Amino acid sequence: MAEQKSFWDTLIGGTGEGPEAGRKEKVLQYIIHRLKAEASLREVLQEEYVRRNCTQPEIEEILINPELVHAAREHMEETFESGELNPGGR
Repeated sequence: MAEQKSFWDTLIGGTGEGPEAGRKEKVLQYIIHRLKAEASLREVLQEEYVRRNCTQPEIEEILINPELVHAAREHMEETFESGELNPGGR
């Protein structure tokens, strides 16, 4: 039986596709944005936007391992800095 990827594995691993992956990426971007604005992780995870777009197990996974958010943030920053997402660079 294949091992099921977690919420963050899909995001950080980069192979997520479809509307589910889009939702997760938007939630992650929102969380990172709020953390940059000096909000606490616990506070952000209680906000309506996150609660509406994440399951309780996903929220619990973030609380148990907040390093996942930091790793995802670093991954996203590297992707943006690489120019890989530049529309004219393809």
